[in-house]
Parts: sequence; C-alpha cells; structure tokens
Amino acid sequence: MKPDTALFGISEMWAAVILAFVATFMWRFLGVVLANRIKTDSFLMIWINALAYAMVAGVLMLILVYPSGILATTPLDYRLGALGLGLLCMVTLKILWLSILVGMGSFALAMYLL
Repeated sequence: MKPDTALFGISEMWAAVILAFVATFMWRFLGVVLANRIKTDSFLMIWINALAYAMVAGVLMLILVYPSGILATTPLDYRLGALGLGLLCMVTLKILWLSILVGMGSFALAMYLL
C-alpha cells in the first residue's frame, strides 16, 4: 500500500472530494439564487460582509504569525513590519496595487538589507 493511502483507500478519498465539492457548490448555488432577493444594505448582508472580512483577516494573521514552508524561516518582525507598511499605505493612499507593492517591497528589502 502506498504511504498516501495508508489510512484511507482510494474510494474514500474520492468520496471526500466529491462530498466537499457538493457542499461547496450547494452554498454557491444558493448564493446565486438568493443574490437578487437580498438588499445589499440590509443587516444580513452587512453581517455577512463583516464575517467574510474577519475570516480573511484571521487567515492572514495565521499565515503571518505561524507560517509554514520558506516563510517560516523569516523573522516575525519583518513580516509584521511589511504588513504595517502596506496597511499604512492603503489607509493613506487608498490604492490597492501600490499598497501590495509597498508591503512586498518592504519585506524584500528587509530580507535583503537586514
């Protein structure tokens, strides 16, 4: 038996993939059907939007604070400093592509120069 199939067989793996697809597709389809019926300025949509932003922020901080792979070899203060500069640029200039460039550039410079 191969190492990747030691715990589960091929059929169980495909069943998990298909079930994950169905679960994801169901919510996307429901979103398409209900999109025109929900007012964008309603409390429900404001809450859903806030929840989505909170989840993205949580995943971003998880990746920054507990990275894996090559990012784990970089110092935490370099990562948080680059995030801070990118956010500062976004708050002041409100230009997304420039903010991303500032964050990535400051991280690259910190890794190269310091």
